[in-house]
Amino acid sequence: MKRIIIFTLSLLVAVGLSTRIWYINTHVDPQFTPPKTEIYQMGEWVELDGDFQFSADESTKGYAVKLENIEFMSPKDYAARYGLELSAFYSLDDTLPEFVADLTLNFRNTGNDEGYIQFVYYRIYSEKDLRSFYPLADVNALLHPEMSDKLGFKIYPGTESGPNHFCLISAVEATGAVTGNSKNFPKYLQISMTPTRKVIEIPELNIS
Repeated sequence: MKRIIIFTLSLLVAVGLSTRIWYINTHVDPQFTPPKTEIYQMGEWVELDGDFQFSADESTKGYAVKLENIEFMSPKDYAARYGLELSAFYSLDDTLPEFVADLTLNFRNTGNDEGYIQFVYYRIYSEKDLRSFYPLADVNALLHPEMSDKLGFKIYPGTESGPNHFCLISAVEATGAVTGNSKNFPKYLQISMTPTRKVIEIPELNIS
């Protein structure tokens, strides 16, 4: 009788665990589900269609983005190109990033009175990169004084803005500049994070 009880209890535990595993695998909370990713090409208009970087308040229906060109260069070369002080690129104990990405972007708005672009969350990454390229607020503010302190900006309804130049830098940490990411291609420029993650593929480029 004791063996029958033990066997029955073991069976119930096994069934319970199996049911729990099945439920978890088939009922994952959407917030923990990786977003669907759509890949676009340089020179192609990408309709944001409500997809956003951080908040649904970005209200991006009617907004579109096009990556016209991208160049990777040293901070010194970037500063010389746009007449900037090299000091604008220093961060974390006066450390310079290894590379700067010079983005040439176009934006358009077909009729949205409320939406905006949240550029602070734009990223360049690859599957093999240790860290992503990210916007440098001080430099972008110098290039575009009209941007908010969070690098947000609006495009007037029915208009197109561009081509405009923006700056992303390779990562800098407390231990120094992160190096070695310059050879990992293709890279991707993330222009929305959710509900659909939309990225623009960057083919292999020569980096000076």
